Amino acid sequence: MMKRWIGALLIGLLIAGGVPPALAGAPNTQFLVDPAWLAARLGDPNLRIVDMSGERKDYLAGHIPGAVYIGVNEIRDIVPAGGYRLPAQPQAEQLLSRLGIGNDSVVVIYDDAGGLHASRLFFTLDVFGHSKMALLDGGIQAWRRANGPLTTELPNVAPAMFRATPRPERVASAEWILERLKDPRIVLVDARSPKEYRGEDVRAKRGGRIPGARSIEWQENLRPDKTFKPLGELKALYGTQGVTPDKTAVTYCQTHHRSSHSYFVLRLLGYEDIRGYDRSWAEWGNRDDLPLER
Repeated sequence: MMKRWIGALLIGLLIAGGVPPALAGAPNTQFLVDPAWLAARLGDPNLRIVDMSGERKDYLAGHIPGAVYIGVNEIRDIVPAGGYRLPAQPQAEQLLSRLGIGNDSVVVIYDDAGGLHASRLFFTLDVFGHSKMALLDGGIQAWRRANGPLTTELPNVAPAMFRATPRPERVASAEWILERLKDPRIVLVDARSPKEYRGEDVRAKRGGRIPGARSIEWQENLRPDKTFKPLGELKALYGTQGVTPDKTAVTYCQTHHRSSHSYFVLRLLGYEDIRGYDRSWAEWGNRDDLPLER
């Protein structure tokens, strides 16, 4: 039954390629795949599918065959002072290995929130040196629209061996940003809501934004059906705000959850000099020694 469904889908959809048509030509198209691409590879032993739906009960009710589940809070560490940070390297290696992700694995991540949760795992993989990963465009909703098969069976995943090659240049600290606030080659992307950006919605000791930051709310990356906007629109969205490939882009939000989505989009568009401020406003807004704007 599964084989017949996949064959019919591949005839009717994009047999070769699997890149969402609106993003054809993006420099890093390998980071985003569509249901046809994934359907053609179900059962591939080198493929690891990760479901990051908002709640585990949604995964248990029906998920893509072979997908393992992990919640967003399992891939980040709580900071007692507020917010989250990336896990330490040994912890990250242990977690990814447990999920069946090895250094040669192709990882496809999806969720039910337009890539919001999936992007955080993308960021984590990128920081720890894994490059063979992609988001499923439109997530589980797109899979259902394509009549993709769902199962309630839990996969029997053998642990793998993941060894990180950390890329510290993918992460920005408060001190790194502070030293470069007046550098015209650095551009800060604030992925929070406009009210948070203006200091009207206060979610830390102080409200406001990092001086000079550009406001591009993460949801602006998406169309109403939770797929990513066309390449031209995404380029214009960031380019008109001065977020251009010739600069070092730094993404942040409250906890680098929403801004991981912005980080993913910029990587998709080919921005190579990019950092995520992992501690984000949960740190900056709670420290009196750091400047802000309102």
